[in-house]
Amino acid sequence: MKRTAFLLAGLALMMVLDSCRKDKAENIECDGSNPTYDGQIRAIINSNCASNSCHPGYSSYEGLEGILQNGRFEREVLIDQTMPRNGNLSAGELSKIKCWVENGFPED
Repeated sequence: MKRTAFLLAGLALMMVLDSCRKDKAENIECDGSNPTYDGQIRAIINSNCASNSCHPGYSSYEGLEGILQNGRFEREVLIDQTMPRNGNLSAGELSKIKCWVENGFPED
């Protein structure tokens, strides 16, 4: 009986924590724009992510393709907001990135 109660409490806690994690991304609104990598996103990534000390491979669209397709980019930048490590993305930059993600990561 105690074991079942413990398991149910653990499950409930995981559900609460998961729902809190998604709240961050839900608070970011797509502003209705249609940003492209070449048009707006490259500058955001190059100034916040693609330095030699962080992710130099992300300085090109090809270097990003793997994390775009597996969901890691969206999770780390929009959902968990653990990237960039300095946390300096503005609301406008986050909005552009959300639109870009929602539109399927257009390159140009």
